[in-house]
Amino acid sequence: MKTSTYGLETSPDGQELFLCRYKKPGWRLRLDDAATDKTKLAATLRKAAEWLTKRQG
Repeated sequence: MKTSTYGLETSPDGQELFLCRYKKPGWRLRLDDAATDKTKLAATLRKAAEWLTKRQG
Protein backbone atom coordinates (compact mmCIF):
# COMPACT_ATOMS: atom_id res chain seq x y z
CA MET A 1 0.00 0.00 0.00
CA LYS A 2 1.33 3.44 -0.98
CA THR A 3 1.96 5.89 1.87
CA SER A 4 0.16 9.19 1.56
CA THR A 5 2.24 12.34 1.06
CA TYR A 6 -0.13 14.52 3.10
CA GLY A 7 -2.36 13.92 6.07
CA LEU A 8 -4.24 15.45 8.96
CA GLU A 9 -3.20 14.69 12.54
CA THR A 10 -4.66 15.67 15.87
CA SER A 11 -2.65 16.38 18.99
CA PRO A 12 -2.73 13.72 21.72
CA ASP A 13 -5.18 15.83 23.73
CA GLY A 14 -7.39 16.33 20.66
CA GLN A 15 -7.24 20.12 20.94
CA GLU A 16 -5.10 20.89 17.87
CA LEU A 17 -5.26 19.88 14.21
CA PHE A 18 -2.19 19.67 11.98
CA LEU A 19 -1.79 19.48 8.21
CA CYS A 20 1.31 17.35 7.59
CA ARG A 21 3.61 16.51 4.70
CA TYR A 22 5.37 13.20 5.30
CA LYS A 23 7.79 13.16 2.36
CA LYS A 24 10.86 15.40 2.21
CA PRO A 25 10.78 18.26 2.77
CA GLY A 26 8.48 17.27 5.60
CA TRP A 27 6.49 19.80 7.59
CA ARG A 28 3.69 20.10 10.11
CA LEU A 29 1.34 23.10 10.03
CA ARG A 30 -0.95 23.78 12.98
CA LEU A 31 -4.41 24.93 11.90
CA ASP A 32 -6.11 27.49 14.13
CA ASP A 33 -9.61 26.33 13.29
CA ALA A 34 -10.40 22.69 12.55
CA ALA A 35 -13.67 23.78 10.94
CA THR A 36 -11.85 25.82 8.27
CA ASP A 37 -13.39 25.52 4.81
CA LYS A 38 -11.04 23.24 2.86
CA THR A 39 -11.39 25.28 -0.36
CA LYS A 40 -10.44 28.49 1.45
CA LEU A 41 -7.55 26.72 3.17
CA ALA A 42 -6.24 25.47 -0.20
CA ALA A 43 -6.46 29.00 -1.65
CA THR A 44 -4.51 30.51 1.24
CA LEU A 45 -1.88 27.76 1.01
CA ARG A 46 -1.41 28.59 -2.69
CA LYS A 47 -0.95 32.26 -1.77
CA ALA A 48 1.55 31.30 0.94
CA ALA A 49 3.48 29.21 -1.60
CA GLU A 50 3.62 32.19 -3.98
CA TRP A 51 4.85 34.42 -1.15
CA LEU A 52 7.53 31.92 -0.17
CA THR A 53 8.70 31.43 -3.77
CA LYS A 54 9.06 35.18 -4.36
CA ARG A 55 11.21 35.60 -1.24
CA GLN A 56 13.67 32.76 -1.82
CA GLY A 57 17.11 33.79 -3.03
